[in-house]
Amino acid sequence: MGDIIDFFLGNPFLIIILIGIVSSMLGRKKQSQQSDAPNGPPKKKWQDVMRELQGEGQGNQQQGPAPAPVRKVEQQAPQAAEIIDETKNEANQRIAELRRLQQKYDQERLYQKAKADNIASAISDNRSPVYRKGPSFGKKQLIDGIIMSEVLGPPRAKRSLQRSRK
Repeated sequence: MGDIIDFFLGNPFLIIILIGIVSSMLGRKKQSQQSDAPNGPPKKKWQDVMRELQGEGQGNQQQGPAPAPVRKVEQQAPQAAEIIDETKNEANQRIAELRRLQQKYDQERLYQKAKADNIASAISDNRSPVYRKGPSFGKKQLIDGIIMSEVLGPPRAKRSLQRSRK
């Protein structure tokens, strides 16, 4: 017995593992005690719930344990109707607000589009000092221009080498 204790004391890693195992066992025990505690409503299995629902659907032919007293449907109906009316009113108000915002957004969008069209038409006007149609070059014209600048320009030997490196 003393050899086992000396072995465990000589290996602190094993002591840490044993402490972890013991604490996890105690933690599981506490969790099971807490789940059995009557603090919350009792948990039912889904099979029990299905049996209760089937029993209600069959006209309560089977006499089982009586459920806890609940407000009768007659008492809940007026409250439910009031809640439904309130939610409908709130929904209608939200819908009306959304429609109003959508109309406002559409008007602003149309205004901005008309403003942009006016600016574009003013710029594309040939008489406007802001807009001048520049020359349009294609790929072929640019290549021909580079070749002609080499042909008509000074000879390569007279050009400085450093200027071409930059």
